[in-house]
Amino acid sequence: MLQLLHERGSGQFSLAEVSARAEVSIGSIYGRVAGKAELLRAVQSEEFDRLDRLTEDRVSGAAAGAGSFAEATTRIVVAYAEILRENRDLLSPFFLLGVDDDTILERGRRSGDAGQAVFIRALLEAAAVHHIELPRENARWAFEIFYSLSVRYLGLGVTSTASPDDDYDWRELLDRLADTVSLVLAAEGRQQTVHDAGRASS
Repeated sequence: MLQLLHERGSGQFSLAEVSARAEVSIGSIYGRVAGKAELLRAVQSEEFDRLDRLTEDRVSGAAAGAGSFAEATTRIVVAYAEILRENRDLLSPFFLLGVDDDTILERGRRSGDAGQAVFIRALLEAAAVHHIELPRENARWAFEIFYSLSVRYLGLGVTSTASPDDDYDWRELLDRLADTVSLVLAAEGRQQTVHDAGRASS
């Protein structure tokens, strides 16, 4: 079924097609699930569990050994963005399916929240290592911007208008994402400093 999801970019296929691709009878499929919706949910759960583990493994340790906080930030951004890119063909159909299926939507949100937590924790730990004061809210906002841009550039949740790999230079995009996150963190840090200075003088 994963191959059909990748090919169609949506859930627009039948259990008969799944049966033919898997070379199993439809009866055996119905022996395990009640229908296509339940099969899609089961596949999503299994694959998103895998992605959650992958994100934890890659992103949480991405900044180890970085010479500066800027380098650490870049490594974290690149690690997460690469996971999204590598799994775009899996993620995009479930973005679309979640519009009409609350169970798929909720499972996707749990995975998104887990990824956000890993990203934020990695930033905060890197900031501590490099003696940078980074409020959690600033790290959360940096993630929101990073994730929104990544979803946009990778065309997640889009079928006919999704950008193919050769429509942009991936390394350039990664550099821009990392620069954007660094600028957001720096700007938020300056605002916090000005705010604190204003409170101290009042």
